[in-house]
Order: sequence, then structure tokens, then C-alpha cells
Amino acid sequence: MRGATFFTVLAVVTAGCAAAQFSPSYTQNTGAHAPAIAAAAPTLRRCLGGDYYCGTVRVPLDPARQVKGKIGIAFALRPHSDQRQKTQGTIVAVEGGPGYPSIGSRSLYRALYAPLLKTRDLIMVDNRGTGRSEAIYCEALQRAPVMRLPQVTQCGAQLVRRSDLYGTAIGTDDLAAVLDALHVAKVDIYGDSYGSFFVQAFAGRHPRKVRTIVLDGAYQVVGGSAWYPSTGPTLQSAFDLACERSPVCAALPGSSMDRIRALLKQLRDEPSTVTPSGLAFVMDTAGLDPIAYRDLDAAARAYVNEHDRVPLERLVDEAYSQEEGAGGRARSYSQGLFAAASCSDNPQAYDMRLPPTQRMAQWRRVLERKRDKDPRLYAPFTIDEFLGMPIDYSYVPLCLTWPVPSRAHPPGQPVPPATEFPNVPVLVLNGDLDTITTPAEGAHAAELFPRATHVIVANTGHVTALGDYYGCASSIVRTFTESQRVDRECAARVPALHLVPSFARTVNEVTPATPLPGNGATPRELRTAAAAALAAADVVTRAYQFGLASGSGLRGGAYSATATGTTTSATLTQVRWTNDVDVSGTARLDARTANVSADVALGGAAGGTLHAAWKIVGSAAQAQLTGTIDGNALHATMPAP
Repeated sequence: MRGATFFTVLAVVTAGCAAAQFSPSYTQNTGAHAPAIAAAAPTLRRCLGGDYYCGTVRVPLDPARQVKGKIGIAFALRPHSDQRQKTQGTIVAVEGGPGYPSIGSRSLYRALYAPLLKTRDLIMVDNRGTGRSEAIYCEALQRAPVMRLPQVTQCGAQLVRRSDLYGTAIGTDDLAAVLDALHVAKVDIYGDSYGSFFVQAFAGRHPRKVRTIVLDGAYQVVGGSAWYPSTGPTLQSAFDLACERSPVCAALPGSSMDRIRALLKQLRDEPSTVTPSGLAFVMDTAGLDPIAYRDLDAAARAYVNEHDRVPLERLVDEAYSQEEGAGGRARSYSQGLFAAASCSDNPQAYDMRLPPTQRMAQWRRVLERKRDKDPRLYAPFTIDEFLGMPIDYSYVPLCLTWPVPSRAHPPGQPVPPATEFPNVPVLVLNGDLDTITTPAEGAHAAELFPRATHVIVANTGHVTALGDYYGCASSIVRTFTESQRVDRECAARVPALHLVPSFARTVNEVTPATPLPGNGATPRELRTAAAAALAAADVVTRAYQFGLASGSGLRGGAYSATATGTTTSATLTQVRWTNDVDVSGTARLDARTANVSADVALGGAAGGTLHAAWKIVGSAAQAQLTGTIDGNALHATMPAP
């Protein structure tokens, strides 16, 4: 049975925010159809700009009733836009983290499913402890610049008896309660990252409520290892793949991992501001941040061969500043919920039923055995180097001091033992460059479902279908939701990433652009032009990827940036890619068309103007360069930066 529609607004809604009660009847003048709604149906109000209706369903804080009280589970629904037609179903989208609210990502889900929303309804529910569902706020943890065990310990002590009430099992029952309150019988459900874990648990606990399932950036809800053993092999294969698919990197002798291992050896041998754990963090977060793929091979060569530490130090600083450093509102992302859900759900290398002091002693013994028996678990890093990352990425020690859960909420059981997952169509998606939830973990998730299809999307990191300017994974999801058919043809054709050819401290070290007919620029001026294009690309890529309003050039200068729709525009002020030339002007990236253009003036060791244009996709893409440098006409091309 398809999901039933649940709306016909009859009450007058004033100023877009007054409370409205959905009618249980069919109204000829709106063309909407709705089943009878129980008296306990939630009151809805128009919200979020007027296209959505928001409400709250109150459920017991503790289903076992050991802790008194209730918690409000917030949801937002967008009715299908063509009210002349009956709904063709209901889509539910679940965000990841854990800690992010699903309602907060509504624009991404709406964009993903836009062609289907004429006839399908869309629901997002903020999981308990996130967003509008009484987000957990543990001040020390939320404000910590880097997540460490002491702040996690403080959060557990703050929650005390509530510390085991935010796991996935309870959360999926909350979602079921919302759907029941809205009389939605079956849903097409999408989950990304942790959302994929949640959706698997929902399907296992409430199998009759799912029509189709999409798991994006997937990892398995049962059968996982506390040590995440696929991470190390994925780090190595992903960086080699990114290099092999880039002409400027593939032409180098040896593999990318050969060069990264040489860098790691030097970091171990010589004291540096960059530690092996810092390098591990850059590589581990590459699935979230493709700039790590873009820069690391060249940064490793610069560090080892040229004693140039600046590019690598910047990469590590960016990893910590962009992937760590909460400091934001718990309603936007709750660090406390991340800890609470992780410690309720994840397999652990120690017994969560032990008091923390005994657990710590057990951990020391387990860790020592692991070092002895499986020292290459996270190769090329040692186990200790890998576990030296922030604890929300190293994971394994995260729950050492978390409170002991009650017997009513056994740890590590998001679904009951021996759960049989429903025989419905399931689409599992992973990027082949995803270091966060690896393709191997996605394969294990697919194995849980009798009718699952696992699709690996080339040249893609963590979560494939959201913000998908290639248009591949998102089209696979829509086709699957609409027809239950998997059209994976485009998955192998997603263009490769652009990698930096090399970092250079002076123009003389830059690979020159290739002259075209009509060019009058000298070889040095062709090098200068290439350096200027690389400077503009460096800025606009970071402004777009990190959503930055301002920042610094690699070796000096500054930029400001604004984002409007799919377009990121940056203003450069004396930005230096090399030490001897500065670049001022503008650069613009349109993510919808994948086009970049830059118009800059040169200063320092060379003068003139440059216009550059290129595509940000396709390993064979070329940049076209025109302008005047030191009085000579420039017409040239270079690999797209």
C-alpha cells in the first residue's frame, strides 16, 4: 500500500505561521484527498517559508518508563504540489551525523527529489536530541575546538540516566510514531551517512512501513567491527585511484601512496608541526573534503623534496578547522547527541556494561593485544597514530567513560538479534573515494537485504546524491524511487578530480602553460600565467568547498567570497601562490554548469592581466588563458587547475 496523504488545510493560516488543523475530509475546491485523522493527530502550522507544515509528536522520553517525562519529536512535511492529483507516495529523508537534524537539510532533500514532488509528499523528522527535537547541549563538548575524551566524559556525566535514551532503536520508534500520527502507512525512505544506519534499523524494526529504501554513504547496522578494519585499505586505495585518474599525477614515477609513505617516514624521523596523526586526519577526512585529494600528493612532494612545509601545514590546519571545532549551535549539530547515539549503537572493543574504571582496564588489555596481533590494521599508520586523531574520527576509544546503560536499553543493539530485514527494493550507494563509510561497509549493508543493489559511484566521496552537480547519483535515486529500477550506467562515468600538479615557491618552479597560435609570451611569462591561474583556482575551490566568506592565500594575500545559489564568487587581493607574484581580481565558480572563470591583475615580479576559464570536472579538462603579461600577448592552455 502506498503512503496515504495526510493533509487538506481548511483553517485560515495567517502570516504564514498560525496554527492549522488538517481536515479529515476531502475538499472539492482544493482537490486534496486525505484519510480520517485520529483525534490525537498533531496540530500543524505553516512554517519554513510557507511551503512546509511543522508539528510535534510527544512520546515517552524513556519507553521503558524508568526515566519519567516526554520529549517532543519535531517534523516538517511538504505536501505534493499538484493538489489536483492523489499522492503517489510519501518520501522520508533522514540526515546523518549522528547529530544533524533532518529538517535542517530540507533544501538538499527537496533538490534531490524535486522532479517527484509534484505528486509525492516529503517528510523530515528531527531525531530526538537533534534540531527541533530538544537538541542535546553539553557545553564543554559543544564548544570544544577538538573532540577529546574528557569533554565526552563530562557530557555523559551531565546526561546521567538519560545517556542511553538517544540510540537509534528508540529513534526509529519515534519516526514510526510520527508516521502513525499522520496516518502514513508506507514510505520511500532515504538515509545518508548515519541516516543510512538509522534507515536500516527502521526497516528492521518496522518492516511493514517501508516500500523502498535508499542508503547513501552506507554502512551496516549489524555485523560491524569495533575497529573499522576497512578504513586503512580504503585510505590507500582511494589516494592511489585519485592520482591514477589525474594526468598530472599519473605521469609521476611510483604511486601516490609511495610518496605519502615517504612523507610519513619523514614526519616520524624529524620533529614537525605536522604529526603522523595529523596526516592520518587529512587522509581520513578526504571523503568529506576532496581538497585533500586535490592537494596531498603535491604537498607531500613539496615537503619531502623541497622542504616546503606550507602546503601540508595548511591542509592539516584546514582539516581541524573545517571538520572539527564545534562552537556552533547544538540545534544545528549536537556533539552531545553524536556521543550519546554512538555509545548506544556502535560495536565496541570493550564491554559497555562494565563501570568506566573496569572498562578502561579492559581497554588497555585489548589495545595491547591489537598492537601485537594486528599492527598494520590502519597501515600506513600505526594503531596509535591513527587513534591519535580527534575522537569523533578515531572512534574506537569514544565511549570508554560513557555511563553504563540500563538493562532496558542494551548497548550495540539498534535492531533485535536475528532481525530479518524486509524483502523490498533497496538501493545502496557508496563513492569509491569515500573514506568515511567505505564501499566495503556499503557492501555489508547491502548483504542484509534480499533485494538490494549496491552501486559504487566513481570519483565520489561521502554521500553521493546530495549536492550532486554531476547529476548521476541523484538521477539514480529518483529513477529508483519512481520505478524501483536501478539505472547505474552513469556511475562509472563521473569525471575524475583535478589534482594540483605541484606546489612552487617561485614562478621558475611552475610548469609553464602551453602556447597557442598568436602567443607572444615568453616561457617565464607562461609560467607566470600558470601560477596566476593556480592562485585563482586555489581560492575559489576553497571558498566553495568550505563555504568561507574570507581567507588567506597560500603564501600571502587575502580573499573574500560570497555564495548566491549555485555560484561562488571570490575577490582576490594580492593573493600569492608563489612568493614572487601576487594576484588581484575576481574568480567565479558556477557549480550548476561546473564552469570557472577568473579575471585578475598580476603584481610583484610580473605585471599584466589574465583571463582564465575552465571546467572543474573531467581529468582531461583544459584551461584557456588569455591576456597580456609584461606587454606580451598571452594565448595559452594548461591542465584545468
